[in-house]
Amino acid sequence: MSLKLTTWTVLVTTGLTALMGGAIAQEFQLNYASPYSPTHPYGAADAEWIERINEQTDGRVVITPFWGGSLITSREGVDELAAGVADISYIAPIYARSGYDLNRLTPQLFYGYADAQDVLSVYMDLWEEYPQYAEELDGVKVLGFNVGTPMHLMLREKPFEKIEDLQGLRIRSAVDYVGALASFGAEGVTMPMTDTYPSLQRGVLDGVIAPYEALKSLSFAEVINYYSELPHSRGAYPSRAMNGDVWASLPADIQQVFEDNIEWLTQATYENAQAAEDDGKAYGEEQGVVFNAVDPAVVATYSEAFAESAKTTAEQLDAAGLPGTEILGKIRAAHDE
Repeated sequence: MSLKLTTWTVLVTTGLTALMGGAIAQEFQLNYASPYSPTHPYGAADAEWIERINEQTDGRVVITPFWGGSLITSREGVDELAAGVADISYIAPIYARSGYDLNRLTPQLFYGYADAQDVLSVYMDLWEEYPQYAEELDGVKVLGFNVGTPMHLMLREKPFEKIEDLQGLRIRSAVDYVGALASFGAEGVTMPMTDTYPSLQRGVLDGVIAPYEALKSLSFAEVINYYSELPHSRGAYPSRAMNGDVWASLPADIQQVFEDNIEWLTQATYENAQAAEDDGKAYGEEQGVVFNAVDPAVVATYSEAFAESAKTTAEQLDAAGLPGTEILGKIRAAHDE
């Protein structure tokens, strides 16, 4: 064989190897849809997770993100993912108008929990014990979970220290908290968070139930003076998932990489959210917001106002053939330990 022919053979072989290597390196090209930006705490966790999956599959899985709700919505995310709008997406069954009853309503049962990690631990045990959670999400494979850091009470005029301090206040609140506020003489007002700042500024509202991070992200530190640590638990829920058909098309070794990263993505999401909480609190301190702890006995009294609605929710789940009262009992028992 001549030197010229040998060189040509080497070049062709090298080129084919490179082409084959490139094909292997991008064997599975998937897209990821999120309503958040890559700078949001959830989006930042997603971006790092996407890199981890690529690295841990030796480049075989390439995930292209689509941020800002360009492919999928928060409220209908599970249905859209199951229908194939995206390969992987952020999901939030807790925001769905209907359906996903166990996933959507369980967060209401965690009233009084002050530590998000406690909520997540109890919830993950429930997820493992009750297959109905996953069965409700038929058509998608869950790849990660979220737990909301607790929200507290921000007020314009004076801090909250005793139950009587709620009397006559108008407070922007999620629907889940309106009943408890009313039982103590306050009016819970449901409005978009984007409308809350001017309402606080003008005195239309006396306060808002929101997390530390909203002091900075929504500039609430500019229009409130007191942050009273009266916990409003936010529960946990499945937050990332893959289309079921796409999942079934992946080989077992690739599926295992995704499985192995469920806990990582869940914890990274929490840690990013907690960092945003710390930043929000620091910003509030810079702006002169006064923070105060609330007496545990007062917190307990307030929390009991949620007991009746939680019982009603559990009975609603029972009526749908789901173990609502049983799950409520386990959540409350874990809280009281």
